[in-house]
Amino acid sequence: MSAGMIVLGFVSGIIILLILVTIHEFAHFVIAKLARAYVYEFAIGFGPKIFSWRKKETRYSIRIFPFGGYVYIASELVDPPKGREEEKVPPERKMENIAKWKRLIFIVAGALMNFFIAVFIFTTTFAVLSYKPSDLNYWGAKYDTNGAAYQALATATDDIGQDIIILHYWLGPDEAKLTTAWEYYFKQGKDKDDNDQNQILASHLGTVADIPNYGKTVNNFISNLEKQYNKSNTKDKVNYITLAFARVNSKKEITIDDKIKLLFQTKAVELTVKGKTYVVGIRAPDRLFNSTAQGYGYGWWETLTQSVTILKSFGLLFTDQWGQLSGPVGIAKTISSILTSGPAEFFIYVGMLSANLFVLNLIPIPPLDGYKFFETGIEGIVGGTKRLHGRIRIWRKRHNPAEQKLLLAEYEGKDQNWQLPHKAKIIINVTGAVLFILLFIGITIKDVFF
Repeated sequence: MSAGMIVLGFVSGIIILLILVTIHEFAHFVIAKLARAYVYEFAIGFGPKIFSWRKKETRYSIRIFPFGGYVYIASELVDPPKGREEEKVPPERKMENIAKWKRLIFIVAGALMNFFIAVFIFTTTFAVLSYKPSDLNYWGAKYDTNGAAYQALATATDDIGQDIIILHYWLGPDEAKLTTAWEYYFKQGKDKDDNDQNQILASHLGTVADIPNYGKTVNNFISNLEKQYNKSNTKDKVNYITLAFARVNSKKEITIDDKIKLLFQTKAVELTVKGKTYVVGIRAPDRLFNSTAQGYGYGWWETLTQSVTILKSFGLLFTDQWGQLSGPVGIAKTISSILTSGPAEFFIYVGMLSANLFVLNLIPIPPLDGYKFFETGIEGIVGGTKRLHGRIRIWRKRHNPAEQKLLLAEYEGKDQNWQLPHKAKIIINVTGAVLFILLFIGITIKDVFF
């Protein structure tokens, strides 16, 4: 990959993240304004200001590090911005005094915006194209013209496309023995007993009633090609492959050779060696949709599917397998390779990023929105329980007006807006922020050097 493409990918990645973050924070900002919160600042990025402007009480700013953003709301727990200490903020417009349900909506607004961005991208792309590019979970494959699979399929048909489903294949060093092996399998319904002796490896991926997807197919090939290479005792490691296949249309309807009641069968062709294994030349197929409505509906499913991938990646942290996590550098590298694949791949990747941001922000770990939602929910539950308890005590004294009056005065004299201790909040959020910074640095080092 050229240095120019890497730079272009990095710049594109920064712009994409900046757009997604801006929309995310703007959703927070809109809900804060609707809730009548006093917003000091709406910022995109962190660090020193590049430029800013002020309108009424709110300052809008662009900061130097575009990997996030924030909405700075007046609070009794946080000092006002420098130079604005003398501003008089109505108590009811501070964050702590806004109704809990409004605060909860404010917290999740950004994540929900990322979800709907992903939905819009996926549904629009699939509805317009009527297919999803390069889907590992779909049947069939794309075949490289210089690969062994294409060369083998060319011996059986002139029309080679992703509608071809490989159901069985045989590997071995002798063409005649391969032919004997597959003929025996179709006549007897099982493999020959002397396959191992003849160094023939038979693999059965599926049947016409159980069509294998591309993921299963390619993983099976990777495993067996390496196995066949390692057990070959010839110096040149010469091996051949023959395929049995069917055709499948977009409705998953199977076509076989009615004349001989068998699957289509190829002749044996020689496998090409690259490195220390063999090359078949199959790539992920496109998922085909029968209608615009089906493509639109699948866009919703794709959003949900891509949303949980970030959880799977975080789960790998606990098994010391964090290669699937990517930071800005990793995103830049991916975008650099996607830019040459066409606009569909590009927009799908942006949709995946937005779906990942949706779930990432809802993880209940400080300082993410998910933790803020959890914290606010706990405060609401505990505060509500305390208020309910106080009211029950007052109600129980309904037959003793004097004691009821004292309890009512005590109840009204207390601050009923219960919150976690300020010191505990600071410790929790600072600890979470430090851990996230360390994780960010670790992922960046991994993206650059590994």
